[in-house]
Amino acid sequence: MLFFGIFLRTIGFLSALLIFFIIISFVLHFSNEIEKKQFIMTEGIPSSNNIIANMNLNGPIFNNNSNILGNNLYDYINPAQVKSYLEELKELQIKALIININSPGGTVSATAELEQIINEFKKSSNTKVYFYTNEILASGGYWLATSADKIFASYGSIIGSIGVSGPSWFYYNTPTSLSSGIFGQTIETKEGIEVFNQNAGAGKDLFNPFRRPKIDEIKHLQNIVDGVYNDFVTKVSKSRKIEISNIKNNIGALIYSSYQAKNNFLIDDILNFETLIELINKENKFEDYKIYENKVNNSFLGNIFIKYEVKTNDNYSIQNICRNLETNISVVIPFYLKNC
Repeated sequence: MLFFGIFLRTIGFLSALLIFFIIISFVLHFSNEIEKKQFIMTEGIPSSNNIIANMNLNGPIFNNNSNILGNNLYDYINPAQVKSYLEELKELQIKALIININSPGGTVSATAELEQIINEFKKSSNTKVYFYTNEILASGGYWLATSADKIFASYGSIIGSIGVSGPSWFYYNTPTSLSSGIFGQTIETKEGIEVFNQNAGAGKDLFNPFRRPKIDEIKHLQNIVDGVYNDFVTKVSKSRKIEISNIKNNIGALIYSSYQAKNNFLIDDILNFETLIELINKENKFEDYKIYENKVNNSFLGNIFIKYEVKTNDNYSIQNICRNLETNISVVIPFYLKNC
């Protein structure tokens, strides 16, 4: 009897332990599934089938996949992250998408990649896409907006900068010395420093600051920039029904207030976010609706280390973004680079 009593208590203890681990596993699995969700319902009637997604994007458009602790640690727009957002929105079967963007632009490669991602989403999901900004929609940001069905902005926003920048070639004529101090790097010039580079191929040492650019090199680089610019202008012309000559000769690469942008047909209207929701409901004849919005979604380890990560790497990340914008062909407003 004593043996059976001990045996039953042991079985009971082990069973309870097993149930405990099963419950813990279920909770962890459920928590992980929730954590994987990048969009949450923020407004509306839960039972509604009319889902409006509000995708918040902020910062320069830049390819960087090195962030492993979570999403949106830094203020930049990563095409790979946006693609992940759109894949989740496909599963939600949204009826309309608002790309709520504030961006000064970015590199041409990242901007073109993101444009393709958005166009593929539109084609495969048959979803109306609205671009909206309450701050800045310029250069590469506006390039992306050409993929929208409509573009809206709040009062006071900055719109435009339909232009392309190539990498700057700084030439230090006959440098004599370079020095670094508390006020930064200084270069003195007057036929003093000789620079020897080992390169094979004409133009391999492009942007060497210690030799004068050749005329054919400048012409070659300008042709690259002009080609991208013509593509940009063509996209704007087709999307906004504006004559190419008007864009090149009148609108140019200037930035505009929301009122000026509307008068130049760069946006459809000036309104706040709440009015935009009302307009979407009216256009799509939604009797009810609910809004899903993306959120910062950090892993458990990310939540532990995020403060340390931002504190130690934020300056490096900003410098990395600025360096890429300055050394690549970019569609970014000039005063953003000056702030870099």
